[in-house]
Amino acid sequence: VLLKSDVAYCDYLVGLGSYDITGPAADVNMMGYANAEQIASGVHFRLRSRAFIVAEPKGNRVVFVNLDACMASQLVTIKVLERLKARYGDIYTENNVAISGIHTHAGPGGYLQYVVYIVTSLGFVRQSFDVLVDGIEKTIVQAHENLRPGSIFVNKGKESLIMHSLPFLP
Repeated sequence: VLLKSDVAYCDYLVGLGSYDITGPAADVNMMGYANAEQIASGVHFRLRSRAFIVAEPKGNRVVFVNLDACMASQLVTIKVLERLKARYGDIYTENNVAISGIHTHAGPGGYLQYVVYIVTSLGFVRQSFDVLVDGIEKTIVQAHENLRPGSIFVNKGKESLIMHSLPFLP
């Protein structure tokens, strides 16, 4: 996505947002390995939510949210959509909001509503859930407030340096 200042050549409105979703740093089971002994005991990297909104100037729009989390959940998505509806009406719905995780196992668990996913966290962890819902909402609000004229370009090529689920280090 390339944001341009020259409105005459812009086809879309583009908004970007990012917010911390690190959650509880200790004493909560980490999501995904199904190992009851894998308990968080500090923060190595902050976890983020990143939202990208692409909108036609007078029409449709889509929101894609990428989480530094194992996955999203139906309950998290429902709560985020309820908050967005209260704030924006019918602009953002289940038809144009996608929330996805990077499948990291290095974040706190207990935020899904399905029993099989919360067994090792010994149940639902309200703090993990609330941080995700709050962070995703704030990420989308930030992207919405940052909507600017922009264009979308597609490029392809080969990447020689791939880092799996880690930020680039200096």
